[in-house]
Amino acid sequence: MTYTRRLMTRALRVYWILLLLVGEIGLFQYRIGSCKWPTTNTSSTQPTTVAIVADPQIVDHYSYDQTGLVLRVTEFFTDIYVRKAYRFLQTLRRPQHIVMLGDLMDGGREWNDKQWEQEYRRYQSIFNLRDPRNTRVHSMAGNHDIGIGNTVVRGALARFHARVGPTNVLLEDLGGHDLVLLDTLTLENDDPEVSHASRQLIQQLNTTLPPERPRLLFSHVPLRRAAQTYCGPERQSAKKYLPDRQGYQFRDQLLQNTTDVLLNGIRPRAVFSGDDHDSCTVEHRINATAAQGASVATEYTVGAFGWASGVPVASYALLTLYPASRGVSEPEFRVQRCFLPYQLGIYKVYAASFFATLIIVATVCYTGSHAWHPAAAYGAGGYGQLIHDSADMSLPLPLPANMPQGRWSFSKRTCLLQMAYILRDLFAVGLPTYIACLLFYYIF
Repeated sequence: MTYTRRLMTRALRVYWILLLLVGEIGLFQYRIGSCKWPTTNTSSTQPTTVAIVADPQIVDHYSYDQTGLVLRVTEFFTDIYVRKAYRFLQTLRRPQHIVMLGDLMDGGREWNDKQWEQEYRRYQSIFNLRDPRNTRVHSMAGNHDIGIGNTVVRGALARFHARVGPTNVLLEDLGGHDLVLLDTLTLENDDPEVSHASRQLIQQLNTTLPPERPRLLFSHVPLRRAAQTYCGPERQSAKKYLPDRQGYQFRDQLLQNTTDVLLNGIRPRAVFSGDDHDSCTVEHRINATAAQGASVATEYTVGAFGWASGVPVASYALLTLYPASRGVSEPEFRVQRCFLPYQLGIYKVYAASFFATLIIVATVCYTGSHAWHPAAAYGAGGYGQLIHDSADMSLPLPLPANMPQGRWSFSKRTCLLQMAYILRDLFAVGLPTYIACLLFYYIF
């Protein structure tokens, strides 16, 4: 039985090492590595690559009203997931541009300057840019960062401008396209001082940029659409349409007049939005003008990048931009949604493996703690004495009908000690493996 216990312990050690390596590193590498940049067969030129990350929304006190140790544990496990995904996104896909679609922090608009600086340092440590010479990051503001419409927090907006960057950005001629990162949150503010920069960017598009160059619009909040418009098969929510709700500092969709201004004024080929945390793909009709006919713009709402955002599987998007080339009269773009590992599923596998390990160890130790005690020699006049006193040892003697056959005994203490030793050995291997997996994301 000692050999059986040793063999079982070695097998469980190997199992837990492989399980942790797969769950903490392998799955992330596989899921991100298997989602390639979308390509086109019509263009021979090298594309510009853009990764789109929506709603990182790092968890803080405002997320679940937690404090103390519970909050620290929640922050740790949500932070490490995003850190893993962002690291492999950079190393495996190597995007030239990364667009953060807003809601960088959950309670950003609520913090005072000191608290905000602490949270922003935490955000920067998670979203560490590994190759700043070849990758540019463009961070948009979300309603969790600055508010929305007439409830925009001016102090939070000014702080975002000073520490993160402008909330309105125009990226001209990227792969033959103009990328319009528009702050639609302040655009819906009635105060011209607040909405000035957003309105100015729209005016610039119509006065200084060539209208024939395709435009791609980026907005934190999705554009308005008809009620219960189907979002497509990639949506994870039971409701396959974007809701239309509003409340404290949030709105599921932009106002109708804002949507009309964006579609008919900018005339984008496509729209990229976030905020909803789930995937959605819809088409918007753009009205005809004297110079241009009617057209359709596809809006891609990108799911949240974190695993604690209300949808089972986190996601992001990859965008490739192809300029006009020989045989291709106008620029092209391609979009690919990508899904990250199901973190709750990983934890469920860990939990199931832990209980299965307990059952296996308990079964082996329970069996090994039983001992067989054969029948002992009996005293004078007994069967043993009868054999000893026999004059002729060659004569077979009948066995007594009531002769004891021996018995089994079980030691509870031995069983528990064996279980403790085996679990200690497994813990001594599993914990360093888990720590090494985590250090991989902090060191390399």
